[in-house]
Amino acid sequence: MTPQHQAGALFILGFDATRLDTELEMLVERWRPAGFILFRRNIESPRQLADLCHDLRRLYPESDPPLLCVDQEGGRVARLRRPFTELPSARLLGRHHARTGSLELIVRAAAITAAELTAVGINFNFAPVMDVDSNPANPVIGDRAFSHMPESVAEIGCCQIQAFQQQGLLACAKHFPGHGDTSSDSHVDLPLVVKDRTALDALELLPFRAAVRAGVAAIMTAHVLYPALDQIYPATLSQPILTGLLRDEMGFDGLIVTDNMEMQGVWGRWPADELVSRGLAAGCDLFIGGGGGLYGQQPQTHIQFSLMQALTEQIEQGRVSADRIQASLRRISAVKRRWLAPIESQTKAEALRRIGSAEHQQVADALADASTTSETINAIQTANSDRRG
Repeated sequence: MTPQHQAGALFILGFDATRLDTELEMLVERWRPAGFILFRRNIESPRQLADLCHDLRRLYPESDPPLLCVDQEGGRVARLRRPFTELPSARLLGRHHARTGSLELIVRAAAITAAELTAVGINFNFAPVMDVDSNPANPVIGDRAFSHMPESVAEIGCCQIQAFQQQGLLACAKHFPGHGDTSSDSHVDLPLVVKDRTALDALELLPFRAAVRAGVAAIMTAHVLYPALDQIYPATLSQPILTGLLRDEMGFDGLIVTDNMEMQGVWGRWPADELVSRGLAAGCDLFIGGGGGLYGQQPQTHIQFSLMQALTEQIEQGRVSADRIQASLRRISAVKRRWLAPIESQTKAEALRRIGSAEHQQVADALADASTTSETINAIQTANSDRRG
């Protein structure tokens, strides 16, 4: 691999097109990125998205497909809108679980997400959010979290992880070690969580420990400072947090993925060269670029290319060891082999018929009412049983 390809292999890139074009083909040829993150600006329809994902895959060896990623949490953070099934926010899922004590519809909703994403060729979902909704003043998490109780976040999040991955869709627990108790947004600032280690263990870290035990494929870092864990660097750049805590103490052997490196929690606070060197030293396997913003509408910027070029130069100058690069590449390959489903031998029309079906919409409608009763759940189960029979 050339130094450029070695650097690119650790990046998930954004782009502005809705179809494969010469510029995108040249980007792949030059950088050979690990994959791409899709935003609303890339999506026009299920068929168009399926064509785009297919065309991106064919630029890579069949044995080593690109990671085609999206933020499809449900609620306000969902890149795929109608005619895809629009599922309610994590908060509503949590309220449903609190009222009914049932995970049945929540598991089915996660299975719907997995079915519709994989139908168009997406294989990596940056969900679930495992942050705890513990600060009412939080400007960015709020209804993206399942609950203010860490045990509930752990239970609901882990059932989503398992439902995604059983269908060959990689799951990503975020934002480690917890973005729920911040009063600022890492898109525009560097948030601070001032808690001692005992308090972090009891609240923020509990859901992530559960996600590790559940076998989550990836964990996304938070651009948040935790002085009890590292007084200088946010989690994304912190060796004590990512290697010491997540890898060594918690035993996580999957992918460590950064939150978007264009967010102002990191970008502009350290130069590109230091961001990639410290991120690698901390334990990151994949860096995310590509613009988008919280709602996925902003265009890509030069930032992702600045970061890749900085890493290329470090590789060329021997400032990054080949062993460190290979360690991340091995993890990426291992996760693909373990979790990614083979491309199904079905026609495109058959795959696209899954999207926004009446059965899927019935589950979404039931969950949208946070007071859904066990009788409603039973009625849906009975109707689906009759349909299958």
